[in-house]
Amino acid sequence: MAYIKIFLFLIIVSLLSSCSSLTLTPAEFGWPIEGVLKIDKNGFVKEDRNAVSFDTKALFLEETQDSLGYAGKTLHVIRNHEGFYFMTSVDFKNVYVFSVEKNSFTLENKIELGEIGLKNPAFNQRKPFIELIDDGKSYKLTSEGIEEGAQ
Repeated sequence: MAYIKIFLFLIIVSLLSSCSSLTLTPAEFGWPIEGVLKIDKNGFVKEDRNAVSFDTKALFLEETQDSLGYAGKTLHVIRNHEGFYFMTSVDFKNVYVFSVEKNSFTLENKIELGEIGLKNPAFNQRKPFIELIDDGKSYKLTSEGIEEGAQ
């Protein structure tokens, strides 16, 4: 009887210890430079260096209200140190901030930049910010919005 109690106790302890979560910290997710990704005829982009590929059609539909708005465009993508992806393109009036879910991006924030679309956007990693430069203006972005406004 004592052996059965010890055996049950060991089983319970091993089950409980296997249920604990593993956390690896600190972790740095930032990309040092942006990826400027050409969109293919099906609306997909692929970034080989960081092994990322995804469909952009819904993003361009959201921004341009045109289901073929991605045609002939490039998408500017960078990942910050927290793991959020920042995306924009020429003529966009917004920067889209996404988190990663299982096999998908989930929109976390849509950062409005103004009424005039971007002319020549470029992202830079400026920890703790993502810097967006366009037409002589600089925006310091976080996943929550514009941190210090346009300069």
